[in-house]
Amino acid sequence: MKNIMFILSLCMFLVSSTEAQVVDIPNKSKEHFFKKYPDAKNADWNNNVVNYAVKFDLNGTTNRAYYHMDGNWDYTETYLESAQLPNAVKESFKKSRFADGKTEGVALVENNKGKKCYRIDVKKGMEKNSVYYDKNGKEVKSNINL
Repeated sequence: MKNIMFILSLCMFLVSSTEAQVVDIPNKSKEHFFKKYPDAKNADWNNNVVNYAVKFDLNGTTNRAYYHMDGNWDYTETYLESAQLPNAVKESFKKSRFADGKTEGVALVENNKGKKCYRIDVKKGMEKNSVYYDKNGKEVKSNINL
């Protein structure tokens, strides 16, 4: 009987802990989101401690928009298949120092300054790299994460 009560108590704690993670999203973020993406479906907001993010579907693609804690939009990722990359980006990547790594994800990234670039996430050994290209295939940035 004690075991059953313990398990029930634990379940109630886990449910209440999950509910406690729900936070209020700034109205500024919500207003921007619904204005920028009026056709978005299945919006799922969360708080990542340093920012707010909303995962959503739009025109058959999965996207994620990020907002600063003050409610201002930072950037949006549109997840793509490798085949959807512009040919110039594919060719540059094939010739890059990352070409022998395993591609783990591809996205079109649009920031709050109106710039768009393509990000390829690559794993090489223990390193995870994010490589950014402009539409012409020029590498504009890379990040290495362990």
